[in-house]
Amino acid sequence: MRKIIFINLLVVSFIFIVLEISLRFIFDLKPLGIEDGIINDSNQKIRFNYSNIEGKKIFGTKVFTDLNGFRVSKNQTVKNENINKIFFIGGSVTFGSGVKQESTFSGILNSELSNYNIINASVMGSDLKNNYLILKKNIKKNNVKKIFINFSFDDIEEVKIQNINFGSKKDNNKFLLFEKLKELKLLKEINNLLRSRSVIYVFIKGYIFDTREYYYQNALLSYQNKDNLINMDKSLNNIKQLQNKNTEIIFIKIPYFSQVTNENCNSKDEGELKIINNLNKYDFSLVDFKPIFCSIENREKLFLRLDTSHLSEYGHEIVAVNLKSYFNK
Repeated sequence: MRKIIFINLLVVSFIFIVLEISLRFIFDLKPLGIEDGIINDSNQKIRFNYSNIEGKKIFGTKVFTDLNGFRVSKNQTVKNENINKIFFIGGSVTFGSGVKQESTFSGILNSELSNYNIINASVMGSDLKNNYLILKKNIKKNNVKKIFINFSFDDIEEVKIQNINFGSKKDNNKFLLFEKLKELKLLKEINNLLRSRSVIYVFIKGYIFDTREYYYQNALLSYQNKDNLINMDKSLNNIKQLQNKNTEIIFIKIPYFSQVTNENCNSKDEGELKIINNLNKYDFSLVDFKPIFCSIENREKLFLRLDTSHLSEYGHEIVAVNLKSYFNK
């Protein structure tokens, strides 16, 4: 009996290992953990990276930062400090979660455009207010030609789900169950552990709960809250005050996966309209990647597997290609 149990355990373990390896390397599925010692959470006023990080992992990918906490490639060669600088500010999408820095759109542009120092000044979990603080406190304006700020769809404070319909009754019940499970402390800790260790868990969770659609709908709720909209306007006004004649601030808008489905490509949701209207109010230039992404036939390739918003290497390439023209303006 013990022998049978032992053999069964070996078989189950073997199957688990094979599935884990297959999902990681064949299907390019990423764990979703963030290693300690990357993001400085001790500073309550601004969220940013620690300086001189050497190979700690985010989404299973090694991360390196310079003296200022800006993300860099491993052994990145320092360019001439006297040439013009271009900064990219944002959250996890701009940071390039799950992708090496040299494969992010800021990294690609930095390697291809030798006459600019292109700097990734992003941090996981940043929002519009924190992006303003990064711009204000971490970026010296000497020789800065342009600053690109990615306005991610979840960059205004989220509101708690309160009897709001997500669609069909089945989907509504599923999303509400997911929200309730997240509130349980023990399950939350187990979830954080498993999602950082096992891509099998990431796959099963994404398939059962349709997490792409859940996170999109949850972010969309933020734009129904008056306080969120007031805070968005305040942050944009603060950013506008920092703009000067020598440095242009350009916003980029990289859509969620759910925003570039066939159903949603021909219309703008409430959140998109409010983002665009507020940027127009302050006369900011905007590079909207939704039409660009919608023109691509296989949009799945643009994002990490089962991921709401984080770009694959291919997605970063598409963004880099379409931003090149803005460096000559």
